Amino acid sequence: MDLLIRAGREDHKVIERLCAPATAGLWTPRALPLTGVVTDAHVAVERPSLRETAELAAIPFLIDPLTPLLTDEQVPGKGWAGLPYAHPEKVSAADLSHHALQDELIDQVIAFQREQGATVLIPPYLYADRRNSAWLDINHSLLKRTARYLERQRIDLPVAPIFAASLHQFAPQATWAAGLDPFLALADEMNTRYVAVSYSWSEQRKASYQAVAMLMTAVQHAVSGGRRRVLPWRQGLYGAALTGVGAAGYETGPGHAEAGHYPQLMARRRPTDKPKKGGGGEANVYFSAFGRSVDRKSSGAILSNRLLRAQLVCPENSCCPDGATSMTTDWREHAVRARHRELVDIERMPASASWRLNKIARDAEQAAGHARAANDVLQEKKISWQLPVDTYRHVGEVADDIRASLARRAA
Repeated sequence: MDLLIRAGREDHKVIERLCAPATAGLWTPRALPLTGVVTDAHVAVERPSLRETAELAAIPFLIDPLTPLLTDEQVPGKGWAGLPYAHPEKVSAADLSHHALQDELIDQVIAFQREQGATVLIPPYLYADRRNSAWLDINHSLLKRTARYLERQRIDLPVAPIFAASLHQFAPQATWAAGLDPFLALADEMNTRYVAVSYSWSEQRKASYQAVAMLMTAVQHAVSGGRRRVLPWRQGLYGAALTGVGAAGYETGPGHAEAGHYPQLMARRRPTDKPKKGGGGEANVYFSAFGRSVDRKSSGAILSNRLLRAQLVCPENSCCPDGATSMTTDWREHAVRARHRELVDIERMPASASWRLNKIARDAEQAAGHARAANDVLQEKKISWQLPVDTYRHVGEVADDIRASLARRAA
């Protein structure tokens, strides 16, 4: 299974450490705890060592062009807005509906990625926030014209098209014919390495049964009917669960950037007089039992409880030789290695969806129990943040419901 790691500007050193055996010729790429590196376009410029590390390790290097930012204001000349294809001013749907502008954007985005050493290309894409949005049609046009551009320019690098859309607007089954299906049909006609499905909603860390069900059934649908490798994109929170419905892995950050909400991504980059908080470099500790990372203060409180520490500490000497201390000190590396082990465990199971969904459901039930105990400890420590017990329960219920549905169809 694939584990693509989104490296921020402070993650280049951990990527070097994780890839060191392969760059030294000791391990094959398949033995690494990650199968590819993804980075934001402006980070690729600031950290060329990411490209060099991926090249030496012989693993894919992807550059996310972050073209949804075109639809909002940006600080002129800074970060992403300083890239050749970027604009600090908001681009309207009416402007980008012109094919000449689409072709110019495609040329600039693809040229930029090739110049920065990307080995899998991401076509320009936009975020569709509602069903009647003009951005949906423009997205389809951009993907279709990208396919023609690559053929015309005789560029044979594989691609990873991204379907970025609102979960509540484009994950229900009734919307697939107008949104997801045309995207999949276009992706199937290209030299596609990964089909990236990037659903966005505001309450990702605390999801309802409905949200989890829509996410899992939409990914299940994307997987069905083809040999495509579907990768949930920006989906560290539910990536492992989505392998139960056929996802070929997922993309996430190393202990951070585990969820992606496009409206929030754009809002954070708007010009403002207020000082902006730092993002992406905060120290978070990953817990396999919870399938997510927890901030340093809360994780410290949880691990201070002897019983919970015995149940939740990383058991791998190769990853965390000093147990809880290694988890919190080398939190980036621990997060990647722990996620890799989880995917290896799933991949070793029989390929039957029923088997894997049963594992996802039972793991979710256990996570709910651990989360309840951890929340009691957090409350005792007067920490208001809580783990989403109900969300774990919902993941288990949805996995069981999908498994039952598959059994009825088989019968």
